[in-house]
Amino acid sequence: MPRTRKSLIETSADLTPEVLEDKRQTIIAKAVDMAEEVLEALFEEARGGNVAAAKLLLQVAGLIHSGGSMVATQVNVPQITISPEELEELERDLYGKGYLTDD
Repeated sequence: MPRTRKSLIETSADLTPEVLEDKRQTIIAKAVDMAEEVLEALFEEARGGNVAAAKLLLQVAGLIHSGGSMVATQVNVPQITISPEELEELERDLYGKGYLTDD
């Protein structure tokens, strides 16, 4: 049965802050339960070429902002300086322990 203006007004009178909070918590619980399924559906849509789904996934992952700008990330990789002699010793150890092979 379609809701009429009168039925909506009557319903809204029953919506106390406590009832609204209870409904909000119910929606949150359902969203948490469905999150994995929804994300998988988004992945499938994005893989299929749905640009809106791909954009939403990138937003959820924090890789782009809602305006579409990319988030720059910086990864600091430590620099190690070793002498040629230390490199040879390291290679001997790695070959000796089987971590490196001549294949």
